[in-house]
Amino acid sequence: MKNYIITHNVIDKEEPRKRTAEETKDYPYYFELYDDDENLYARGYSNDDLTEKLFEPLDDWMFDYGCVGIKYRDRKTNKMEWN
Repeated sequence: MKNYIITHNVIDKEEPRKRTAEETKDYPYYFELYDDDENLYARGYSNDDLTEKLFEPLDDWMFDYGCVGIKYRDRKTNKMEWN
């Protein structure tokens, strides 16, 4: 099982989807994936924003879409931060 879900594939112009109640509980940490020009490619949620597992979405999307950056919402400031 992956430690994240994608809820909005921006680059393929897919419609965003809401998380189920179970997904909201299991994947509480919001993230965004970007290319090297800082264009947003995808939005999603992860079950980890502290360990190296937080890079799993980037690892997967790097090869398929060329994403090179990931932002997570900071728990204290609620602002999006580069990781």
